[in-house]
Parts: sequence; structure tokens; C-alpha cells
Amino acid sequence: MGNMDLIPEDYRQDMGLRRMVRNFIVACLVVVCGIGLAKAAFTYLIWRENAHVVRLEQQEQVSQQNKSKTEEYRQQKQVTEQQLAALTELHGNDRVTLFLHAIDNAYTEGVWFDSLRFMRRSSTGTLDNVPGAANAGIIVAPDNAETPQSLEVNHGAEIIGHAINHSVLAEFMRKLGTETSVADLRLIDTGTRSYTTMQVVDFKLGLQMNEQLNAQNGENAQVAP
Repeated sequence: MGNMDLIPEDYRQDMGLRRMVRNFIVACLVVVCGIGLAKAAFTYLIWRENAHVVRLEQQEQVSQQNKSKTEEYRQQKQVTEQQLAALTELHGNDRVTLFLHAIDNAYTEGVWFDSLRFMRRSSTGTLDNVPGAANAGIIVAPDNAETPQSLEVNHGAEIIGHAINHSVLAEFMRKLGTETSVADLRLIDTGTRSYTTMQVVDFKLGLQMNEQLNAQNGENAQVAP
């Protein structure tokens, strides 16, 4: 006896349709979840790349700051080296010492100074290592304000001061002019003015140092035991 199919055809079609709808919904859910996961993954990747870009920008800023500091340190180093070279030149050739000795030997009572300026063609600095220089207004100054290019240059000085009369000034100039370290002495300016109960002579002198004497002293120092 054969098997009989008692399930109605309409019911069978309805069940198949439901199954298809259920499978479609499951498939849609899987697609939606996949899209959500992909979006989350892209969001994470974008955040990570943005964070990496921020780190790179910070590193670039730090690098630029380091470059700026390096350049600043390099410039400070150059200035320090130039100042050191100037001080070494002054110390090595004893020009300032010779100048001060000449002033001391030629000093005449009745003469006093406002300022002494030791001048070179380049390199500017204050003679802090000379005793009393800071209080005496002694300055090492270039003849121009350019950056020092060479230390092998002529040296000179400018003296501004007062004397009680022209005779005293002339005697001081005579003594100073006879100093072996002084090659040329010139009276740049002079004048009289009242000072308390008497008149004084204002003067301004210019002189050149004897570079040949400095060279001879340097040679003697080299050959000395």
C-alpha cells in the first residue's frame, strides 16, 4: 500500500516561503553586522592614523625647536670664540699692559682722566681682567662696529681728561710721547672751562701703539728658556 501525502500543497508553499524569509532576514543581519564591524575597523584605523600624524607633528615641532636651539647655541659659540680670541690676542701680546704702563710712567700731577679707550680695528670688549679697569672707564673698542675678521691689526688708544693748565698737559704729552710703546701721539682736541674756583684744560689725545715693539717682545718671549 503506497504512502499518502496528507500535507496540503498550500501549507507546504507557505512553510517554504517562511523559510526563505527567515533565511533572508538572517542574511541581512549578517550583512549589517559585517558592515558594522567594517565601519568600526575603519574608524579604529582612521583614529590610529590620526594619532600617528599627531605624534609625527609633535616630533617635527620638537625637531624644529631643537634645530633652533642648536642654531642659537652655534651662534653663541661663535660669539664666545670671537671674544675668547680677542682676549687671547690682548693677553698674548700684552698691548693693554704696555699701554697702561706707558700711562703710569708718563703720569704728571695735575692731570686726571675721564676715560681711556683702547681701540683695535675689530673685536670689542671691556678689560675686566685689568685691575681697576671697570671703575676707570677703560674700554676696548673697535674703530668700526663690524664683526671681527682678523686680529692682526694696528692698535691705538684714545685718552679724554683734564689738566690744570697747558704746561702740565704739554709735560704729560712729552713724557707719554717718549714711551717706547707709543709710536704716534696726537692732540685731537683741547679747550678750557671753569671748574669750581679755577679754569681747567679739557683735552682729547689719540695714540698708536708701537707694533714693532710688540712683535719684538713676542719673539723674545718665544726664544726665552
